[in-house]
Amino acid sequence: MRPDFIAVAAVIALVTATTGFAADLAPYAGTWDCEVSTFTFTGDTYDAGEGPMPIRKVEKVDGSYVLSFDDGYQISLSGVTDTAMPWLSMASGDQFECKRVK
Repeated sequence: MRPDFIAVAAVIALVTATTGFAADLAPYAGTWDCEVSTFTFTGDTYDAGEGPMPIRKVEKVDGSYVLSFDDGYQISLSGVTDTAMPWLSMASGDQFECKRVK
């Protein structure tokens, strides 16, 4: 194999491993009623009502999605179904049961 092909393949593998899935297919994408507010997720942003924050990294860990943001902030979305998902702040420990709005 040519070294330049190997380098391109390595970059593609790294990007794929970082996101874990296509952003447009994120199962948590949509609008959710999370008890304290309506949270909106796209494949690459999260908005808890204060304006969208870019999602910097997504890791799938034991069925949960760990979303990382600027300044090391992280949330975990576990057991995501078509209608519900638990939301957890890794920083504060706050937990909410979210119900899909759309």
